[in-house]
Amino acid sequence: MSRLLAVLILLLPQLLLAATPKPFVSGSMAEILASQDESPMIVSFWSIDCPPCYKELIIWRELSTRLPQLKLVLVSTDELDAQPEVVEVLQQKGVAQLESWQFADAHTQRLRYEIDKSWYGELPRSYFYSPAGQVEAVSGLVEQDKIELWLAQFYPMTK
Repeated sequence: MSRLLAVLILLLPQLLLAATPKPFVSGSMAEILASQDESPMIVSFWSIDCPPCYKELIIWRELSTRLPQLKLVLVSTDELDAQPEVVEVLQQKGVAQLESWQFADAHTQRLRYEIDKSWYGELPRSYFYSPAGQVEAVSGLVEQDKIELWLAQFYPMTK
C-alpha cells in the first residue's frame, strides 16, 4: 500500500499539469489550426458559468472515448484567475486528458474576433473542421444527431 501511495505522490504533479489548460492568447487559434493533420477536428469553447457547456463536455468525453483518434480541443473562455475551477470541471467531467486552453488575454473581444468575426461570445460554441479545412460553427448545445451526421462523413459506422 505504501508503494502505491509513493507512486501516486510522484505522479500527482504530472496529472495536475496534464489538466492545466494552455494560455489562449492572440495567435493561439492559428496554432490550434496548424496542428490539425489530415483528419477532422472539433474545437469547443466553454465556460464554468455555462450550464449547457457542462452537458457538452460530457458529450466530448463520450466521443473521445469512442473515437480516440478524433482531435478534440477545449477552450475555456474564463479569466485566468478562474483556472482552479476550470481544472476542477475538466477533471470532474472526465475531459482533463483532452487538449485544453484557457483565455489568457484581457481583450476577449479581440480573441473572439480572431477566432471568428461573426462570433459574439455565446456559449457553448463549437467548430467542426473537416480534413479539407471546411469549418462549420455551432452556437448552443450541439445535438447528438448533428455530431453523428458530421462524424459519419469521416468515420463510417461510428455509432
